[in-house]
Amino acid sequence: MTSLHGYQEGVSCLTCHSVRQVDVKGNANFVVAQPVRYMFELEYDQKQSDTNRFLRDFLIRAYPREHVKALSKTLFKTPEYCAACHKQFIDQEVNKVGWVQLQNQYDNWKQSHWNHSGAARKTIECRECHMSLVASHDPAAGDAKDYNRSPNDGKHRSHRFVAANLMMPALLQLPGWEKQAELTKQWLQGKYEIPEIANKWRAGEVVGLEMMAPEKVRPGETVDLKLILTSNKVGHDFPTGPLDIIQAWVELVAKDDQGRVIYETGTVDPKGFIKPGTFMFKAEPVDQYGNLIDRHNLWEMVGVRYRRSLFPGFSDTAEFSFLCPQLAPVRAKKFPQELAFRVGVPRTSARSIQIEVRLCYRKIDQYLLNFIFGEKKGLTSPITVMATQTRVIEVGSSAPKPSGR
Repeated sequence: MTSLHGYQEGVSCLTCHSVRQVDVKGNANFVVAQPVRYMFELEYDQKQSDTNRFLRDFLIRAYPREHVKALSKTLFKTPEYCAACHKQFIDQEVNKVGWVQLQNQYDNWKQSHWNHSGAARKTIECRECHMSLVASHDPAAGDAKDYNRSPNDGKHRSHRFVAANLMMPALLQLPGWEKQAELTKQWLQGKYEIPEIANKWRAGEVVGLEMMAPEKVRPGETVDLKLILTSNKVGHDFPTGPLDIIQAWVELVAKDDQGRVIYETGTVDPKGFIKPGTFMFKAEPVDQYGNLIDRHNLWEMVGVRYRRSLFPGFSDTAEFSFLCPQLAPVRAKKFPQELAFRVGVPRTSARSIQIEVRLCYRKIDQYLLNFIFGEKKGLTSPITVMATQTRVIEVGSSAPKPSGR
């Protein structure tokens, strides 16, 4: 079987274009049909005669409408078509316990403010985001069935399916992968422009950041920070997909005006692991015995013990606290062992604190990569910084000492 032509093709053109009926329950439940073929179309043998090859190519180019008729269906323009694969579940026959919903982009979108049934000019559908219009001289260019298109608009929908997967382009490095990776970064950062729907959503970051912080603090005082994260340009939950392996988190680093780190959270260690205690969007699925599903062994999943994500248009809040450095250290008492050490925060002459916050995203967590490929492989998922915020807090003088009266 592994020697067959197209064995490593993956989800090929015909995988999608042969679909004729879908089930919105998901789990890739769809019906396919064999498309009508051109003469000699399936002859890929290297020994194929030049005549047959010429006739095959000539017929497709001379009569492209037959190709369009066979492989372009109205069904493909519907969100329900996408739902067949972008909605998953586990049933009792699999986990031996009961039905469990897994990732579900379709219902997220359907229940969100992006969906206005019967009002195409107000609605943003899957293909409008992930299959944006691009200039084209292809015979398939133009479309009379879209509300905002025409048969001669000189465009077709991009089949790059740009979204959030930076891992696969970087890992496989197929021809043109650099362009795909760059577009994916632009997408995650909200810089990917889609003119045809620009009036339907706000410009800027995909997930917005707003930091609330004091303008001034005194040495020894607690610095309280509040970060508001808002889903601006996501058509479903953020993050979405298999949340047992996808990671989106907040990295926060506070430094004094001499560059010394006062406080940090959400940083990644040299081995690729996010440090404990990080504010993170994720899910923690469990099996029937309460064990964490951490190897993507979803067939054993019966529920989740924790889940955090952003519904379209909604916000979440992350709060952080740390001490502003003292101008002098606090000295500890000497113990019988004559051990002397300092507690609290180190001496500093800082007059300001710079806060930098970053919303980070990666497709696969380090534990799973190490489990699959081995730690020695040194493989790690690329991290994309989706949004940043900075703030400078002034450090005032110490509070006046009591007079003693």
